[in-house]
Amino acid sequence: MIVVLAFAYFILLRPKFNQTKFAIQDNMEQQQRLYREQQKKLANLQAVSALYKKINLADLNKFNSILPNDYIKEKLFGELEEMINKHGFIVSSISIDPKIDEVTIPGRSPQLGLVNIQFSVKTIDYTGFKNLLKVLENNQRLFDVKQVDFSPSGSSASILMSTYFYKKPQ
Repeated sequence: MIVVLAFAYFILLRPKFNQTKFAIQDNMEQQQRLYREQQKKLANLQAVSALYKKINLADLNKFNSILPNDYIKEKLFGELEEMINKHGFIVSSISIDPKIDEVTIPGRSPQLGLVNIQFSVKTIDYTGFKNLLKVLENNQRLFDVKQVDFSPSGSSASILMSTYFYKKPQ
């Protein structure tokens, strides 16, 4: 009987016991790795939280004025008209492309939206045109001037430019 029990232990129970022991050890190692990874993520999130708490509300508002959170056509139209009229220029037309650029451009975040703007100014001379470009350059909002057309004989100028905004997460 003892021989049969010893034989059963070495043939049946011991391999199962060792297999179970190794499976438990492997599972514990995986759980420890997962725990260390979660600790690293927690440390990163705590660092981000600390940085976020250091952000000044005035700085956040300034950043939002440069790159707004949302595309609001009416607000953009009003800002442009006010900016141009404030410096003594007469706007003859403003056209904001209603189709927001959805194409992902290499090097540009997919969360970054682009809006094309075409506007014309009348009764402007060369010095005024240079001043208008300087006004656009020094404006808080981020503008990329893509095309300029100045007609000294007609005292008019036309500018095609783009501005950016953060897209709302879907």
